[in-house]
Order: sequence, then structure tokens, then C-alpha cells
Amino acid sequence: MLKLYSRLGKTEKLDSVMQEMEKKGIGRKMITFNIRLNAYAATSDIEGMEKLLMKMEADPKIAIDWNAYAVAAKGYLKAGLHEKTKEMLKTGEVFRMRGRKFAYETFLTLYAAIQNKAEVYRIWTCYGGMEEVWNSDGYLCMISSLVKLDDLDGAEKILEEWESVTTFVDFRIPRVLITAYCNKGLLEKAEAYIDRLKESGTEVDSITWDRLASGYHAHGQMLKAVETMKQALLGNLPGYKPNRFILAECLKYLKEKGDVEAAEEILRLLGENCHFSNGNCEKFRGYFCNGGEPRS
Repeated sequence: MLKLYSRLGKTEKLDSVMQEMEKKGIGRKMITFNIRLNAYAATSDIEGMEKLLMKMEADPKIAIDWNAYAVAAKGYLKAGLHEKTKEMLKTGEVFRMRGRKFAYETFLTLYAAIQNKAEVYRIWTCYGGMEEVWNSDGYLCMISSLVKLDDLDGAEKILEEWESVTTFVDFRIPRVLITAYCNKGLLEKAEAYIDRLKESGTEVDSITWDRLASGYHAHGQMLKAVETMKQALLGNLPGYKPNRFILAECLKYLKEKGDVEAAEEILRLLGENCHFSNGNCEKFRGYFCNGGEPRS
């Protein structure tokens, strides 16, 4: 019930249930307090969040931990109170973060969200001091944080470090940097990185090709967008759905050029690899043949 009210943002009902539980001598557990704290943070009820946090801190039966302060930091962040966000993160670091990978990854993300590059690098150094933590999630979190900070040079260095310690390519990681290159218009760098991956024998996945196609479209290189979209459709990544807008733009470009053959190839690939249902494929075919907009 608590989780349901929390998801629905009904803090008044949540408070009522919590008060009733406390009267009955139940509910004074960290998990119930965290549900309530998350609800306050999600609805930007700063006053309620602060009062509850003070209550948790004062209760000797509550084993408060770093996560409570991370939740409060998210609440302040959502309210645009960056100094208070930083204050909560600093306080949270005192509470048993050592050895907890997810804690460090959470703090990396939050420091990046308030544009504090120095703290991002400091937390990364602490993360690196742990034994056997060099997993994909940590690198993904750090590279994503540096991209958010517009520190592409730093992101590239961390990527090189990741490449030096891993034998398994988790495509989520290079995809972050490739997407950043595309967003910045650094398409040659995106191409060079993809070429390097291919030369090493790594098969580039559909989502990454899709991101590159979006980059080409954004910067007016539609011929390359079409060819890259074909590469995305050729992939057999389970669950992959192409970007509908970019796909429609590619078909629009081919229609304007009168290139029926290339359009038919895209439509064939779309159906053969089960990227969309037959009904959706027909909608795109109708869009190419008759005009209008493909509807979902």
C-alpha cells in the first residue's frame, strides 16, 4: 500500500498510513521510511522531506544510511537547490559507502547533475580504490557523467582505460560517446571510432547504427543517414525498434529523390528482421507510396 501511494504521488494518504502504523507500533523500519522519503522527493515536498529526514536522524532505532541522503539529494536537485544537493551528498558519504559500488555510481551521477566536475573525479578515484570493481556499470556511469559535463576529452580517457581492462564489449559504453559525438556534430570522430571497432572484429549493434543515422540526419547528411539506417536494420538485435522519426525522414528523402529501389530495400529489411509488426510496416509503405505521416 505504501509503495502504491508513493508511485501515485499521494503523500497525504501515505502520511496517514504511516501515522496509523506508528500508533500500532509498526512501520519504524528503514524501508518504510525510505518509501516515504522517496515520495516527498519525487513530489518536491521539501518541507516534508526535511522533517522526515530529521526524524530518521533522531531515531536511534533507525539505521540511516547513504541511500537516505542520496534520495534527499535527488529531492533538492529536482527543486533546483544545488547547494543543498551537494550538502546531502557530502553527508551521505559518511555513511558506509565503502565497498558499495552502487553508492559510488549514484553519487557520480548526482554530482554530474549539479555540474560539479571536481567531485565527479574525486568520487571516481574513491571508486577505483575498491577491489574488483572495474565493471561495465561503473565505466558507463563515469563516461555518461563526463559527457553530461561536456568533458569529452575526459570521457575518451576513461573509455581508453575501460578498453585496456576488458575483453568483453558492452556496447552501452562506446554508444554513449558515439552519441555525444553525433550530438556535437563530430561525425568524423564517431565514424572513426566505429571503424576501429569493426577493424577489431567487433560487430556494431543496431542501436549504435541508429544513433549514427540520427547524427547524420541532424546535420543534413541524408544519404549517409539512409545507408546507416540500412546497417541498423540489417542487425538482428533482439527487441530493437528503429527510431520512427529518422526512419520516416529516410523514406521521405528517398521519395523526394525518386529512389524506389532503396526505399523498397529499407521496407524489406524492416519486415524481414521483425523490427515492426506487419501492420506498422504497411503504414511506412503507405507513407512512402501515398504521402502523409506514418502513425503508430
